[in-house]
Amino acid sequence: MEPSELVKSVIAAGLPASTWSLEIGTAPDTPNKVTTLTDTGGLDPNPKYLLDFPTVQVVVRGDPNGYVAARTEARAVKDVCLGVDSQDIGTDRLVAINQLGDVAYIGRDDQMRPMFSINFALIVEPAESANTNRVAL
Repeated sequence: MEPSELVKSVIAAGLPASTWSLEIGTAPDTPNKVTTLTDTGGLDPNPKYLLDFPTVQVVVRGDPNGYVAARTEARAVKDVCLGVDSQDIGTDRLVAINQLGDVAYIGRDDQMRPMFSINFALIVEPAESANTNRVAL
């Protein structure tokens, strides 16, 4: 499972009543209120053990006059992700979600919708595969 999919699962479980669309990779033009998750690299994976350290960027976009609501949603995403308990999601184990910096206002898009960014660093034990040379923990 991709790191962005792991974080999306955590957000969906933690904010089940949210009216914000959750997308991976690209934000659609509509609706205005959308949270987009993108895989952004990370630190070097462990060469001996199945242990990865990917990063994910979350961008929350709001309505044109919805700065406060978008900031509130970004903080809600922060709250459900940061410090989440270790858990199995699909065939991978999400060990931890750490935050890099704090919620940042990154401006408005071409339709004047406010956007906030949150960057997370994950610790993941990926599922074993036939192609790996690494050992499961």
